Amino acid sequence: MDNRRRSIPRSTRERRSPLCPHTRADRHSVAGNLGQRLSRPSLHDQGVVMAEARSGGSNAKKTTAKKTTARKKTTAKKSTTTRSRAKASAPASSVLRSFNPRTGEYSAEFPSSSPADVADAVALARKVAPEWAAISPAGRAHIMKDVRHAIYTHLDELVETIARETGKPRTEALFADVMPAVMTLMYYERTAAKFLRPKRVGPIIGPLAGMSSKIEWKPFGVVGCITPWNYPFFLTFMAIAAPLFAGNAVVLKPSEVTPGVGEVVRKILDPLPAGVATVVQGAGDVGAALVDAPCDKICFIGSPGTGRRIAEAASKHLTPVVMELGGKDAAIVCADANLDLAAAGIVWGSFTNTGQTCAAVERTYVVDSVADEFNEILLDKVSRLQQQPDEGDVGSLTFKNQLDIVQRHLKDAIAKGARVLSGGEEDAARNKDGSLWQKPVVITDVSPDMDLSQQETFGPILPIFRVADEEEAIRRTNEDSFNLTSSVWTRDQRKGEAIAKRLRAGAVGVNDHAGAAGAVWAPWGGVGESGYGRLQGHLGLMEFSVPLHIGKSTMPNMKKLWWYPYNDATREMWDGVVRVMTAPTIRQKLDEAPKVFNNIAEVLKNKL
Repeated sequence: MDNRRRSIPRSTRERRSPLCPHTRADRHSVAGNLGQRLSRPSLHDQGVVMAEARSGGSNAKKTTAKKTTARKKTTAKKSTTTRSRAKASAPASSVLRSFNPRTGEYSAEFPSSSPADVADAVALARKVAPEWAAISPAGRAHIMKDVRHAIYTHLDELVETIARETGKPRTEALFADVMPAVMTLMYYERTAAKFLRPKRVGPIIGPLAGMSSKIEWKPFGVVGCITPWNYPFFLTFMAIAAPLFAGNAVVLKPSEVTPGVGEVVRKILDPLPAGVATVVQGAGDVGAALVDAPCDKICFIGSPGTGRRIAEAASKHLTPVVMELGGKDAAIVCADANLDLAAAGIVWGSFTNTGQTCAAVERTYVVDSVADEFNEILLDKVSRLQQQPDEGDVGSLTFKNQLDIVQRHLKDAIAKGARVLSGGEEDAARNKDGSLWQKPVVITDVSPDMDLSQQETFGPILPIFRVADEEEAIRRTNEDSFNLTSSVWTRDQRKGEAIAKRLRAGAVGVNDHAGAAGAVWAPWGGVGESGYGRLQGHLGLMEFSVPLHIGKSTMPNMKKLWWYPYNDATREMWDGVVRVMTAPTIRQKLDEAPKVFNNIAEVLKNKL
């Protein structure tokens, strides 16, 4: 980052905002008493030890959990010298530990924010929000380009950190986490000004006698965003990009499971003026403080259980919430499907990110006449998936809770009669050191009473159900309460679209699964327990904008026909207006019209 002044071309702004000309150094200082609290010193300045973990053959070093513990005493001594007001090293409760699920090692520590820090961040955001909103949409887009360019600057560190903390292959980190975030920024850079342009609506002349209407789009103010660990970069930008482009200030709480990614996000947001986008790291108490701040709107991406608690807490302040929650998404394999294509797409849709995807295939309904052939093709593809210590096709799970859930669902299903076709066991030999490897599972004969049928697994288990025909598949797909996405596999595109229209879901792919998540121009969200509201696309931008109707009289010197006083002429005139508007035939309309014209002059003459 350099210290050159930011300036916005006059053509891209409505007026010069005090936010725009800040230097990089200025943006790290905060007016008043908030400055000391919310400035952003390095982690070393805060007395927190962080092992360097960058890609590209640098002097990167990783510390195991034992090494980290051994160095805490040294940390305590450093903190008293590098941060004069620090009494000692941060206690364990205020430190987030970066865990590598592929190895079972802890590689870094990061400071956790406190509820007081959250309150200060929201206060600062509320202070700067009007200035950010005052910049034109084109001007904000111009500034946001620097955020995209910062991704280029930090790309190696970003990809390495995503892969290390989530356990996913670097390839997936690139195309499934970083790429869609970049596309989101590029899309809004090019379209936000168009979508936020004032729009004229309604008749100019009509019953309201000369009112012209215009819709202006205004930001809410401060948006609190709480994002998950499974796609810690993409879903963060899915949550924060639209609010920022719409003119809101954002306070972001990323997942405590991936604090290293949260720190890289903070660096990437650094080009924005202080307070416009603030990252507060921490666990549930930090998220609760953000919801209770209060903010003007909350965006939450996560589990249905947490979503319910957030909605309840937000209701205390009547804070609107948009939620993208879980899914137990279905794939329908029709009798005429290209079975090789369907198997390839469903294997990827189920096991990408080791099944830790809200849009993952967790139910596959296969028409019975092709089920045997489909299963044979699918099992062959699963057998060729690679799980390697450093890369491969399928990574590890991300944290212990998910491994426990996968194993619990699997054992419950087997105990109740399910039949495992492939995989099934965790990799005990690898996991002895605390790593979280789970082999992909294909399972059949799953019944409705199993946890695997009733709950979101969020792991690499693919249940296959035989159905008599496509009608049964449609019915069973729509029975579930988690409906984020679905997919239909058929050679007949028209039939695929017809089935898609009948499915209860937020997005349906024909011969594709979950592709809509990366279609940043399209709305993303579910129905039922998969949440409400929409992210991405122009509807995502509208989700974080408040429509302001401005009505302007086209005859500014004429008193309105509905103003005081009311008299017989007023009543007769309006009776005639309603009758003309509701009469079913032209003849009847002409019969009623004299009531309007005979009384309008008297009505206008008597207005106050």
